[in-house]
Amino acid sequence: MSDLSLKPGLSLGSYPERRESGGDELEQALGRWFARRRRGHLRLRQRAIAKAVGHYDDLLRDCGEASLNAMLRELRANLARKGLQQALTIEAFAVIREAAARTLGKRHFDTQLFGGWIMLNGMLAEMQTGEGKTLTTTLPACTAALAGIPVHVITANDYLAERDCDLMRPLYARLGLTASAVVDGMAADDCRIAYRADIVHTTNKQVAFDYLRDRIALGDDSGDLRRQYRQIQQRQNFGEHEDLLLRGLCFAIVDEADSVLIDEANTPLIITRTLPHEDSPETYSDALYLAAGLEPERDYRIDPRARAVELTTSGEDRLEEQVPKLPRPWRNRRKREALVRQALAATHLYLRDREYLVGDDRVQIIDQATGRLMPDRSWEQGLQQMIEAKEGCVISEPREPQARISYQRFFSRYLRIGGTSGTLGEVAPELKRVYGLDVVRVATHRPSRRKILGERLYRDLSDQHDALLARVDEFHRRGQPVLIGTTSVEASEQTSAWLAQKRIEHRVLNARQDRDEAEIVAAAGRRGAVTVATNMAGRGTDIALGDGVDALGGLHVIALSVNPSRRLDRQLYGRAARQGDPGSGEAILSLHDEALAQTCPPALRRLLAGLAHRGKPVPDLLAGFTLRLIQRRFEARQARIRKVLMKQDQRLRRTLAFSGRFE
Repeated sequence: MSDLSLKPGLSLGSYPERRESGGDELEQALGRWFARRRRGHLRLRQRAIAKAVGHYDDLLRDCGEASLNAMLRELRANLARKGLQQALTIEAFAVIREAAARTLGKRHFDTQLFGGWIMLNGMLAEMQTGEGKTLTTTLPACTAALAGIPVHVITANDYLAERDCDLMRPLYARLGLTASAVVDGMAADDCRIAYRADIVHTTNKQVAFDYLRDRIALGDDSGDLRRQYRQIQQRQNFGEHEDLLLRGLCFAIVDEADSVLIDEANTPLIITRTLPHEDSPETYSDALYLAAGLEPERDYRIDPRARAVELTTSGEDRLEEQVPKLPRPWRNRRKREALVRQALAATHLYLRDREYLVGDDRVQIIDQATGRLMPDRSWEQGLQQMIEAKEGCVISEPREPQARISYQRFFSRYLRIGGTSGTLGEVAPELKRVYGLDVVRVATHRPSRRKILGERLYRDLSDQHDALLARVDEFHRRGQPVLIGTTSVEASEQTSAWLAQKRIEHRVLNARQDRDEAEIVAAAGRRGAVTVATNMAGRGTDIALGDGVDALGGLHVIALSVNPSRRLDRQLYGRAARQGDPGSGEAILSLHDEALAQTCPPALRRLLAGLAHRGKPVPDLLAGFTLRLIQRRFEARQARIRKVLMKQDQRLRRTLAFSGRFE
């Protein structure tokens, strides 16, 4: 695709997006081949990027502000007229680097120039944690914005979107660019204005839901000509009648790309509308009461891995016996069994402080990948209402779907995608297969000083507790800061209780303390600090070392729970030893860990328990093998879920296209 066709205009209209391919397999294969050829030539040229950008150094260093402004105006005009040509892109990188040095006091390293070039040309840059990915992202974002291309910088959560926008705003302003952050909770009019900025920082959920809202507003007017005519009419009354939020899907730069494109792609995005209550609150209470009277294994079976509940014949018969005592709706066998299955799931599979928090008489879902609250999300098919009844909260209204889309399908509609993360290698084949994105590894600016001390796997929680406290006490006595990573609010608060018993002063960062996140993170690298955190501290968190901590060995990270993916381990350990600083990491685990208990074969668990003597961990080699085994099994299962979701999305697309519906 020509670089000139990445922005709104006569050729693409005012809402550009990629059309879904309707060609045959040969046509698609040829398209991928030509794309690989183009990217291959780009890679050959990338070796000389730093040298080419460096040719401008002397000129720009001696350039006054007025001269820099004149150069910037000419560059912007050329980019708008000619597009992202190589010579103009090199010049843009040089100007952006000089502007960053003057406004932020930070000058892009050669490795960051390489990473920016990769992203600008529609690939993913694997840059190790602590290599300055936020600053690197300004190179492609500002270059494209100077060319008139609307840019979405997409990251994993609202905190990072707002933080990155605020940090880079002085640079954007110096280049004459506007920037905004679009986050959850903003009014529609505020979102619409914010999306008019040259560079928009937002989250994957926010931009995808806003796109669906635009699709709902368009209704059946999804044809190019009809859409453009409608928008021309709206723009004549801008601010009064325009109802579309976005300016199209032109160029997305995805930070934490594996989290956004892979981990978040397991479930579709669905916009719903409220419906009148079909069931009374008493119905949910009755279902919970009936579920409590059933016996596990005899009346029902639970599959924790599939998060599914199955009633046995005995359970169905016991429910049948209760029908005469219940209101008339319970005589419908199919409905009563569905309600009781949901009640069993709400009781046994969805636990407070793990899958959700309760606050202000509301049930709020916790994002398992990030550890953050998702206040605008709810479970479907009555599960949300069942959990609310279980917790004694006000029963919310049921909802029905209005529009839906998968992340795979949504991001494939961008005209161009680039991105970065520190953990792309493990999922590079899936990123290539699903999104057509190549992964290119970028070397570190300085040699890494991170030491990974391995994993210790203990027989039970008591041994894990003793080992953790002994280890934290050891580091705390000499003043070296410690970050303890857990996978749930419940686990983080249990760990906090252990530390309190030992009278070790510490801070806790989980979904309850999300408002204090910036303060807690800022203090986590200071001398003597001990911080307990969920996955909230696993991505995008830059923990600066305090005075004298470098000489003590830097930040030490302890993983206290089994992460379902090796990539999450790497992200957690990546909080230490950033940008050439010293640091270390290790795991202190238990055979009673929930993820391990659900995934590890029982025979292997018994063998490991026999090898772990009181107070001694499982032999290192066997512990490492076990953890890699269960992580590979989990990742394979998640990949199958994403593959099934893609097939379902394709079938739904064909069905809706046949019926003439828009999404």
